[in-house]
Amino acid sequence: MKLATPQSTRHYYSRMHQWSTSGWMTPALLGILSLALVGGSFEHTRGNLHRIRKHVGVSDNATVSNGPGGQDPLILKRQRNMTDDQPEFVSATLLPGRGFNLWQLTAFLPGHGEVPLLISPSVADATGLLNGTGPDASGTASTNSGGAFLAPWASQLQGGPSAAPGYLQTQWHGDRLEFPSVTPGSSLSVEGLLLARASDAIQTKVTPDGESAQTTFHAGSFAGGWPGNTELTISTELSGHSLILTMTAQNISAIPEPFGMGWHPYFAIPSGDRENATLVIPSNNRISPPDRHTGLSNGAILSTLDTPYEFFHAGGTKLGTTSLDDTYVNLHAGILADDPIAELHDPAFNYGLRVIPLSSNIRNFRVIAPAGKPWVSLGPNMNLPDPFGHEWDQLESSGMIVLQPGDTVQWKVRLEIFALNRGISGLPNP
Repeated sequence: MKLATPQSTRHYYSRMHQWSTSGWMTPALLGILSLALVGGSFEHTRGNLHRIRKHVGVSDNATVSNGPGGQDPLILKRQRNMTDDQPEFVSATLLPGRGFNLWQLTAFLPGHGEVPLLISPSVADATGLLNGTGPDASGTASTNSGGAFLAPWASQLQGGPSAAPGYLQTQWHGDRLEFPSVTPGSSLSVEGLLLARASDAIQTKVTPDGESAQTTFHAGSFAGGWPGNTELTISTELSGHSLILTMTAQNISAIPEPFGMGWHPYFAIPSGDRENATLVIPSNNRISPPDRHTGLSNGAILSTLDTPYEFFHAGGTKLGTTSLDDTYVNLHAGILADDPIAELHDPAFNYGLRVIPLSSNIRNFRVIAPAGKPWVSLGPNMNLPDPFGHEWDQLESSGMIVLQPGDTVQWKVRLEIFALNRGISGLPNP
């Protein structure tokens, strides 16, 4: 038995037959195909083809749910150039649930493949470590790995006992500032109030040579312990040879607030050869070391010339067995740059990293490099340790600024990767 074809179907086949015999079908199909090819080519030239593939495949974060701080990690990626003669960044992993901590940064190093450049455990392990309880109750563990962003101050802050258990307090212009202590009974704080804070909004964007991301924190008074009402954004832009980091804070309240920002990265020495790794610090001055009992400096500025703490040489100075826990001030711009440049070199892997402050309010480098450990922290900070302390004659001397109502302040740094046989720091030889 032959089934009858519905009238609507007959009309459809009739129209298709008329169109196919009209001479327009072939040109139309060719036009659609050309548009698709042009679109694909455009996306490829902008570095977006990998992003298209990524969206139609399994999400990079699918294996990690409910990450540190209750938010999944964010992974910025780029396709590596297919030449094997230069180091280049490949990916950056950020933790939106933990103050946007730059948890990991990977790079391709010729002869060694893809290598992690920051000291940090896996994201899966981080979820257990950065749990907001016990030793991490105030976000303290965020400053032990990766690269934590610091606000509304960088480095340490000293205070007296507060009525709130586990908190300290100090005075500023008659206002009481409250902040968590680093450990019970200590007079020193953790490094800022952003460490355990979760992002309120995140935007990502594909760039010609990689990806970028921006997060917003509606920080307010940082849970009631800080004057003012702060809106803070952090942006990261990953490309082949640079990573640009920007923090922007705005005081949206009707009262002024003190403010400082910084970064605490743990840069790995991938070869593990710490003694032959070299360091460039654009300064011949450091703040006097902290007192063994108080953990704070008296504020005196010491010369590093002809001491084990002198790293002001363009080619770098070997770390050897010198242990560093110092704040370098009076930063010098390089001969070939308007900004000061700090560098870490790993000769065994023929690669180096530059840390370049792009904001004039970044006035010091906090340098931590324990002897025998395969890492160095080069922290570009606005303010000095204990910025409200009596060792500074006024707040501005410590690098903190007063953010007036409606005012905005920016902290900006560029991280560069390069091969040692081609890179120069631009520093003068003293």
